[in-house]
Amino acid sequence: MSERACPTCRVITRGNVCPKCKSSSLSDDFAGLLIMLDPEDSVIAKATNIKEKGRYALKVR
Repeated sequence: MSERACPTCRVITRGNVCPKCKSSSLSDDFAGLLIMLDPEDSVIAKATNIKEKGRYALKVR
């Protein structure tokens, strides 16, 4: 199964439903990968409005 990204919250998953927002509208068309390990102390997390650990797409089409 290939990876897909949620256009709502940009989480990357291999499932059919987003584990974060429970959306089933996932896209195969995404670019970039951001792995967030420490969102509380990350400047990048603040700039991208990410509050939880995980794998995120930078752009979802």
